[in-house]
Amino acid sequence: MSTAVTPSPPLPLERLEEPETIDDVLRNIDQIIDWAKEAQNAIGYFAVLYRRITRAIRDAINDGTFADGPRIERLDVAFAKRYFNALNAYFYPDEFEGLTLPWEVAFVGDPDHQAIIVQYMLAGLNAHISFDLGLALLTVAGNWPDSLREDYDRVNELLCRQIPGINKEVQRLSPELRWVRLLLPDEVRVFQQWLTKMREGAWLFAFYMAMHPRNAKEKTVHQEAWTAALSSWYLQPSGRWSPFPPLVRAVAKHESDNIRSNLDALEGISKRPEKVAKAHR
Repeated sequence: MSTAVTPSPPLPLERLEEPETIDDVLRNIDQIIDWAKEAQNAIGYFAVLYRRITRAIRDAINDGTFADGPRIERLDVAFAKRYFNALNAYFYPDEFEGLTLPWEVAFVGDPDHQAIIVQYMLAGLNAHISFDLGLALLTVAGNWPDSLREDYDRVNELLCRQIPGINKEVQRLSPELRWVRLLLPDEVRVFQQWLTKMREGAWLFAFYMAMHPRNAKEKTVHQEAWTAALSSWYLQPSGRWSPFPPLVRAVAKHESDNIRSNLDALEGISKRPEKVAKAHR
């Protein structure tokens, strides 16, 4: 494989329009991916993962999977807006607000240009779920009705169903990831548990904010700082005795550094999400 080359300054992403429906969300994600291919920018790795997830949720809404599909769509749109606002503010800081520290870390990426595909995906997921999701939940939860919990858990199930397909395709692009099984014998299950735990943390973050509005500002500051620090670690794992830095270097040596080609390969799986059974009524 060719060695990594320091990329030129990225072409600016065109301004993203504010979405009103989940189809608008998908159009914006398509715009991000098309730009990332042209700009050869690793920001596209999270976007292609996000498209698979968003398509899965849209299909589930259309199939009547959720007890309250319209509310899940409102949550999805409110959630995605935070991601799009962050991108707009990153590329056009004089025109937009919304660039939080977790997203800035994820967009800057690894300054040494040694991070691998899965690291960019983890940093994006962490920024979006650990910080954005809790704040988005507050916009649709009202007085925190218990009815939201059923659909929230169904989304958890839906997201976990997407991991095996993504994992298989990423491992095809990063063949040395097979060594991860020495540390994580069932890596798919571990990622599913990690994702579920992260979403539970977002739920608890939102619940705390709803129950303790006087402490909301302070809680938000700490949540943002903690999330940014974790995203930074995902992109640049450290630790004198940690096995992760040498593992990442070993994987990177055999992973394709052609971002356009990698995104082309991931696009197929991003358009074929897995489904879950409908909710019982």
